[in-house]
Amino acid sequence: MEVPVTDLRRLLAGAEQDLIDFLQLAAVWAARHLPAYAAPVASALGSALDLPAPVIPTNP
Repeated sequence: MEVPVTDLRRLLAGAEQDLIDFLQLAAVWAARHLPAYAAPVASALGSALDLPAPVIPTNP
């Protein structure tokens, strides 16, 4: 199956946005459930996904 380049770019951009959204949700979860470890957890997930670490909410 062939995928046109423009469709592939759109699909990849959508997948990247989904990962960014997941990472932000994971940071919120970590801030609520693991407040002392939220920053390292978010940073580790960001590294594993090759994305910058998200902003950790101060009042989740």
